[in-house]
Amino acid sequence: MPDVKVCLWNIQNYGRIAPKYDGPTQVGGNALRNEFIARFVRRHEIDVLMIQEVQITPKRALDDLLSWLNMLYPRGFRDWGYSSCGSTISGKWIEQAQNQFDVGFMSGARSEGYAVLWRRSQAARFTLVDGLFPIASLTAPPAVTSPLNISELGRPTGTFTVREKVKTKFRTINKFRATGGFTQPNAYPYDLNTANNKYALLDAWPKLNYPPVSASHYASLVWHGVRRPVYVVLKLGNDATNLCPVAVYHAPSSQMRATWGAFVAGLSREVYATNSVNGNGPQPNQMRALAKTVFGGDFNWPVAYADWPGDYKYFWTLRNKNSDGGANCSVAPAYNRGDAARRTTVQILEGDHTTPINSNDPNDYRRYKIDLAFYFGGVTAERVDLLGEVMDNPDVYRSPIKLAYDVLIKAEKDVDASSEFVKRQMTPTGPQEERNVQRNKKWVKTYVPMISGAWAGTFINWRETKKQFRAGDLTDARRAAEFIHIFISDHLPLVATIPV
Repeated sequence: MPDVKVCLWNIQNYGRIAPKYDGPTQVGGNALRNEFIARFVRRHEIDVLMIQEVQITPKRALDDLLSWLNMLYPRGFRDWGYSSCGSTISGKWIEQAQNQFDVGFMSGARSEGYAVLWRRSQAARFTLVDGLFPIASLTAPPAVTSPLNISELGRPTGTFTVREKVKTKFRTINKFRATGGFTQPNAYPYDLNTANNKYALLDAWPKLNYPPVSASHYASLVWHGVRRPVYVVLKLGNDATNLCPVAVYHAPSSQMRATWGAFVAGLSREVYATNSVNGNGPQPNQMRALAKTVFGGDFNWPVAYADWPGDYKYFWTLRNKNSDGGANCSVAPAYNRGDAARRTTVQILEGDHTTPINSNDPNDYRRYKIDLAFYFGGVTAERVDLLGEVMDNPDVYRSPIKLAYDVLIKAEKDVDASSEFVKRQMTPTGPQEERNVQRNKKWVKTYVPMISGAWAGTFINWRETKKQFRAGDLTDARRAAEFIHIFISDHLPLVATIPV
C-alpha cells in the first residue's frame, strides 16, 4: 500500500493581497503562488499540506489553491479539502479551546494562523480524524469536518534554571518547576507499574505554556496570546489503532524567545500520545501511545553543526523516566549533515541584508537552519531544494514563472504611467519608487524596489531576469533564487513520508 506524504511549509504571508503573489490581474487570490504550490504538490505526490504563516483572511487564496489542486488531478481524484485556524488561545480564562472564538490569530504584533489541505477520498491509505473541537475559522467543501486541533497539553518535566542576559553577561535569576505546570518529580508520560513492570499512559497531562512573541521577558512562559502548535491526526490504513499526529509550529522570531519555543515544543503531547478514535471521532478522555509522529515547522532557532542544541533535547533525547528524557525523534535536515544540506531558507541578500548575492552556486542562496521536522516510527523526512527544483523541471513550473514575467512587465508599465505624486524610476535592478525611509532616527526620501523579497532585496540584472522569466525556464541559481524568494516564500518545504 502506498505511503502517505505530508508537506510542512512556512509560506510567507500566505493569503496576503500582493501583486507578486496574486499575479497581475487577480487581487487577493495568490494565484501565481498557488499554481506553483499545486504543481509542487502534484509532482511530489503530497497527500497532506500544512501551511504556516497564514493570514487572518485567507479564504480567497485557499479557494484558489483548492481549485488548482483539483484541476491538476484526473477526474475521480479531485478530492481535496482545506481547513484553517488561528495560532493562539485567545484568553487566559479559557481552560480548553472549544470553538473558533477561543482561538485567535494575534500574537504580539503579528497576525498569523495555520492551514491544512488534504485528500479526502483515500480511506484505504489514510483519513484525517475529525478535530476534537470546531476551532477552525474556515473549512471547505461545506460538508467537510475540520481535522484541526490546537496543541494545549504537554508532558511533565523537572526543575529548570532560567538565565537572563544583562548587558553582555548572563545571570541566573530563578528556578521553576515543570514548564508544563506539573510538580511531580521524575515524571514521564508513561507511569511504570512496578507490579508488572509495564508502562501505562498518564491520565493527566498539564497545560503547556509557550513564550510570547514580543514585548515581554524572553524566558516568560504564558498560556494565552502566544503562537503554539496546531496538529491533525492521520488514521492510517483505516485502522483506529494506527494513528499519526502531524503538528506544525512557528516559534517567535526573537532568538531569545525562539530558543524557549523550541525547548517547550518538545514537551507537546503530540510527540508521545494522542486521543483514541471511535469511527472517525476522537475520544477526548482516552489516550493511545504513539507508534508514529511528525512534528515540524519554523523554529527560528538555528541548529549548529558541531553542537546539537540542548534546546531541542525533548524531541531527540532517548525515552526514559527522568526529567531529561525525550521523544527519541530523528530530525530532518539531519544535524550531522554538511552545512549546505541543513539550510532551510532562501535569501538573495548577504547577511547584512543590503548586499545582493551574485553567484551561480545554489548553496550561496540558502541560509538559516531553522525549519525542522522531527519524526519516528519508520517515518522519513527531507528538505526539498526549490532552487534545483525549478531549474531541473522547466516543463512543470513554466506556467507560474511566465505569470511572474507578467508581474514584472506590469511593474514597468506602472513606472511609465507614474504621476507626480508617486515618483518612480527604472534601474538595472528593476523598477523602483520613492518612499520615506527611516535612517538613524531621521526620515529620508529614497528609492526602493517596487517588487521586493523578505528583506527588500530585488533583482541584480533586470534584463536577464525578464528574459528567463518570459521563457519560463530558469537556467541559473540567481534567477531561481529571485523567483522562489520573491514570488513563493523565503522558506523551503519539508516532506515527511509515513508508512501505512
